[in-house]
Amino acid sequence: MNRSLRPPLLAVCLACFLPGTASAMELCHLRKTPDGFVALRAGPGPQHRLIARMKPEDEVQYGQGRQGKWVEVTWWRGDSRLQQDGFSKGIQGWAFSPLIAKDCG
Repeated sequence: MNRSLRPPLLAVCLACFLPGTASAMELCHLRKTPDGFVALRAGPGPQHRLIARMKPEDEVQYGQGRQGKWVEVTWWRGDSRLQQDGFSKGIQGWAFSPLIAKDCG
């Protein structure tokens, strides 16, 4: 590879830590809701099947999908992500983005 075309490694690494940039490993807190949970759904909208009821103290990780105000996320039940191989046990679904803290994603 031509060295002049290769991006400087330091610049690439620094981009991962810029404020306001959601990185792949950033965990986002859920907001409190009147009914005490945030729905994790099978698709982007309230008409889709309910997969789980996430609690406000839970965290999610943004995925690639976005449709309107709905975002694809990965969620872990309780502290299961902290256990051995816990990240591989995440449950994927869709959440309403206004119910995810604004400092994320």
